[in-house]
Amino acid sequence: MIHKTFTKSVISLAISSCFVASSVAWGQMLEEVVVTAQKRAESVQDIPIAITALSGSDIEKLGWEKPNDVAAQVPNMQVSAPLGDVQPLFSIRGVSMVDYTPSQASPIGVYMDEGYLGATYTHGMAQFDLERIEVLRGPQGTLYGKNTTGGAINLLSNTPDIDAGVDGYVKLGVQNFNGTLVEGAVENTLVEGKLAGRIAIKSKHVDGYWKNAIGPDMNETDYTTARVGLNWEPTETFGAVFKYTYAKSDAKSAAPRIDATTPLGTTLAGLPSNKQRHGGSINRAGDTVVKSNIANLRLNWDIGNYSIVSVTNGYDAEYFARTDTDGTEATLAGIDWASETKAFAQDLRLVSNLDGPFNFIAGIYYGNEDIDTHILHEDFFHDPDGAIALTLTKLSIGAGLQGDPALSAHLAVLADALPEFGMVDRRFDVEKESYAVYTDMTFDATDRLSFNLGLRYTSDETTRDYINYSRFERDGTPMGSFLPGNKLSAQFIAMGIDAPFVTWALSQGVPIPAGTYLDGVYTTDSGEVRSEKETAVTGKLAINYQINDDSMVYGSYSKGFRSGSFNNGLVYADQKNENGAYVKPEYIDAYEIGFKSEFFDSMLRLNGAAFYYDYQDQQFVTQVGISANLYNAGGADIKGLELELLAAPTEGLTLQAGLGLLDAEYTELYLPKLSTPLNPVDEVDLKGNTPVSSPELNFNFMVDYEFDISDTWYSAINFNGTFTDDQWFSAYNEAEGHEDISQEAYWVMNARLTFADKDDRLAVSLWVRNLADEEYDVYAINLQGGFGTNYFMEGAPRMYGAELTYRF
Repeated sequence: MIHKTFTKSVISLAISSCFVASSVAWGQMLEEVVVTAQKRAESVQDIPIAITALSGSDIEKLGWEKPNDVAAQVPNMQVSAPLGDVQPLFSIRGVSMVDYTPSQASPIGVYMDEGYLGATYTHGMAQFDLERIEVLRGPQGTLYGKNTTGGAINLLSNTPDIDAGVDGYVKLGVQNFNGTLVEGAVENTLVEGKLAGRIAIKSKHVDGYWKNAIGPDMNETDYTTARVGLNWEPTETFGAVFKYTYAKSDAKSAAPRIDATTPLGTTLAGLPSNKQRHGGSINRAGDTVVKSNIANLRLNWDIGNYSIVSVTNGYDAEYFARTDTDGTEATLAGIDWASETKAFAQDLRLVSNLDGPFNFIAGIYYGNEDIDTHILHEDFFHDPDGAIALTLTKLSIGAGLQGDPALSAHLAVLADALPEFGMVDRRFDVEKESYAVYTDMTFDATDRLSFNLGLRYTSDETTRDYINYSRFERDGTPMGSFLPGNKLSAQFIAMGIDAPFVTWALSQGVPIPAGTYLDGVYTTDSGEVRSEKETAVTGKLAINYQINDDSMVYGSYSKGFRSGSFNNGLVYADQKNENGAYVKPEYIDAYEIGFKSEFFDSMLRLNGAAFYYDYQDQQFVTQVGISANLYNAGGADIKGLELELLAAPTEGLTLQAGLGLLDAEYTELYLPKLSTPLNPVDEVDLKGNTPVSSPELNFNFMVDYEFDISDTWYSAINFNGTFTDDQWFSAYNEAEGHEDISQEAYWVMNARLTFADKDDRLAVSLWVRNLADEEYDVYAINLQGGFGTNYFMEGAPRMYGAELTYRF
């Protein structure tokens, strides 16, 4: 209670201080921020949507290097990371994704230069040489290539200017953990008046900060990225911009912190909890490798009062992560994750620029993603020294002493079966195809009153064209297969084939007296090929009233849609719809009112929004023993408030603050109850629980001050921070066994000190991130039913360094 009171007092003081400072003296006008969030170049203050936009200079001041950093200065936005920074899961206004499998799409769309990036592992690659970042809060059901229920993140890279001369920079950096940075860009006109080009690169390496007592340190940073951009304007009415981005990350995987949860106070492998932060002992020190090639072509043809715009985007991305899921030196859960995505998208639109009160955008869209996933559970209940069997035997004895003979016998059989468990190999291929037509229309009824109507018709088809679950001995000898959805698999079960794996099926509540899914005849054949097609009409209706030149209010209703999905998780059950083979689409009906305003001759900017979401059929994954099942929540209500303040009270001083409030709860949610191993399929009513990544309060601030230190040099001080309230990482909240799958409220603060010449040619910066070395978690999951553990992924410790930048 003291902590909460103190925190809220600090927030109130910070906001008040901004207003107090603003009332003292006013010395500089705020820069107008122009965005393309609605596919037109518009001032952020003129569009009736909740949007946070930051320029390239803002990004540099904040020290942002990846999309994960964006949430630090955006109200009601969170980022979690089940496998480290390489695969971030975004949450906006309580709309989140908790599925960690690489084939699933996020409800938050991420776009690079208007091209949709569906593979979540492309989101964590380093951002560099950016002109601007735009974060749109709320469902995007009209203009964006992929319907999303939560929002959109637009990453817009620098485009070379024709006839602007040579321009560029070189940046060199060092930091703790033996970190090094090389970054730079150069552009020039290649054909006078017609063609300009730009090349940008960034390479960074930081040794692992997770100290491994028995192997190489984990949680490394090691990536190289490069981008080539061409801007061609052969005529006054036609232009083309082509960009190609290559990125490769090859670093030691993120390692989890493990809490033991068995009644013995150990993991299933007999090991105690790891209480150490950013360190421990793991035997499976592997790499996480991500490669991506992204190409983007934007064509613009002006024809009088209209423009034809074509955006063509394609990418080929690969992902491999060798992880130690049990987080210890045991061979309990070691998993290799591999995925490859090939994607293509085409957006073609007609944009009007009429002098009258009516303007519109109309377009067609096509998108295709081909995703091949291969997941190998290699070190899976491998028990060479008998540690797991011994733990199960002790648990069996304990169960007997407590008067539970069925559980005691179950655990005893399990102890005998484990040495023959082997490896589980999962292959899953899926294709996603999307067609859409859309229009966005604006009508200015008067000089002050305008209306906006957006409509989009979407047809999405998802095809699971290959699925095979097989089991192998440690030397690779096949042991059996399970073809999800095939009648043949059901026949294996009915035959009662005797196999040790039956105990695991029983532990999942599958009523099979003998035999099991992975003990059928080994085959490389696919299970049932399935295809699901869905259509939806989404869009937006908004009204905007300009009170005066500096203030406007708006109200809107919008509908968002997210396609259904096949389960790519490990499942020991017949994958029918009702237990997680496929989840139906999710929808949001969003209602919002807001205002945007400027005061004191555009020296103070205050924007705000209040919203209500009726969220139906939210998709998420939950762990049931060692099965990962997809579910739809029946419904959720989300209410919230956001305020964003930007002020320039005196020359050289900029103050920024953002406040987000959320009140989110499930109105209907039933999930399996995990109270005992023998009845995990019993359902528990979780109505009233809070969705994941939905803290009631979040706050951010930034103070930026520039001042002269001589006739030729100046200094800049930037201090910023983020407060995140208590949040849950599991929809179970306080249900038995899930009480610790959460994160208490915490602050993260950062600082940067820069010395630069007044020509902005040379700059030296000293920086520190997580100034107070705050300890916090960014993800957690309950693995008690399968491994006797809770799994936590930690936020980074204090980082500090220095940079030298030369601009030319």
